Amino acid sequence: MLLTLLTDFGTADYYVAAVKGTVLRLAPRTTLVDISHEVPPGDIETASFLLRAAAPSFPERTVHLAVVDPGVGSGRRILAVRAGTGIFVAPDNGLLTPFLDGAEVRSVEREDLFLSGPGQTFHGRDRFAPTAAWLVRGEGLARLGPVVPDPVRLPTSPPRREPGRISGRVIHVDRYGNLVTDVPAGWLPPGPCQAEVEGNSTSRRASHYAEIPPGEAAMIPGSLGTVELSLNGENLARAWSIARGAEVDITWNES
Repeated sequence: MLLTLLTDFGTADYYVAAVKGTVLRLAPRTTLVDISHEVPPGDIETASFLLRAAAPSFPERTVHLAVVDPGVGSGRRILAVRAGTGIFVAPDNGLLTPFLDGAEVRSVEREDLFLSGPGQTFHGRDRFAPTAAWLVRGEGLARLGPVVPDPVRLPTSPPRREPGRISGRVIHVDRYGNLVTDVPAGWLPPGPCQAEVEGNSTSRRASHYAEIPPGEAAMIPGSLGTVELSLNGENLARAWSIARGAEVDITWNES
């Protein structure tokens, strides 16, 4: 069985290795795939974005373990979720928001699965990893705990479309400095339009990076099907001083 891992642990410490070792001890035949361990510490929204972007690429029965857990040691729940794109284990802090609609959502309350640790600061190893191993072995989701009718969700503000105008936001800045927006690329009009982000603008459109003239920003259809704003070989987020959450307006003349 496949198990993916997504954390904010980084790779300088022992945390990722301890989680992997625990899973492999409890489910030795597991194939482990790292999504990322470079989520900024406690950044639930980035973790949610990365998991939503990566999960559809895996087989349906894949188990996804995501541990970005600012509330570790508190009374926050651990969730196990069966959705169309796989099975997910994560803290109940909004990380799994993209997968909750129509999903089977359960609270993990099988304390007999948990490992005893010297403290309450490493639930990734002591609680999440054993839960993920249980699921990888093919054990039933329903046996982990009761259905959760009210999982925590991240606040969302979907893009809006009106005549001559689309409003959205930057939902991710990748390592290259591309501004990934939530605006579906299919919403763009066939003719000229202009994108503006915090006083910076471009009317250039391109299908890929090599089409973008040096030093000029452009709108391109990104790999997730949304509009991205990019420079060719340069970091647009740095050039425009843009961070995640910035508002994006795309306008054109209606005729």
